[in-house]
Amino acid sequence: MFLYPFKTQFLKTELNRNQVADILTTQTFLSDANFKKTDSNPRAFYGEISNQDFTLETIEDKQRLVNFCTGEIRGSENEVYILLQLGAWQHRRIFLLFLILILSCTVLLAKHLWLFQSFYPQNFAAWLLLLTNIALFIALYVKAKNFHARLKSTIDFFSQLWSAKTINQTEVPHLFR
Repeated sequence: MFLYPFKTQFLKTELNRNQVADILTTQTFLSDANFKKTDSNPRAFYGEISNQDFTLETIEDKQRLVNFCTGEIRGSENEVYILLQLGAWQHRRIFLLFLILILSCTVLLAKHLWLFQSFYPQNFAAWLLLLTNIALFIALYVKAKNFHARLKSTIDFFSQLWSAKTINQTEVPHLFR
């Protein structure tokens, strides 16, 4: 679905958990370190990182990465599987809220049109519903379009960062899914 701005991707790397976390730390302003920057390297993210999971928000200027990345570092020794959950918003409930608002406006507008037996709104409230519906749909469309345009470059960025390859969920052992 093109309007769905979320994607889950598995990566496999030969690094161990601590190496994965350390490499990601070089790209991130840590929220628990009071935004301290210890070197002059550019940072792409703001967030929290441990050797088990991470939550990141993109702060990069180049606009080549999706807005939010969360992940789990699974596996053992030098066979690590990283579950990346990429999104235009931090939580799926914001997307659900957009859908509920669009659906509500559509139902109320349809009821109005049916009651007045008309093809266009007959009063100010109905016009406001129509404009709200259009604005919500355009906002959702733009957000999803930007997300899908940045998706491949984000996955490539993480693959290069950890020298990882993308894999399907079926290639991940059941223990680490």
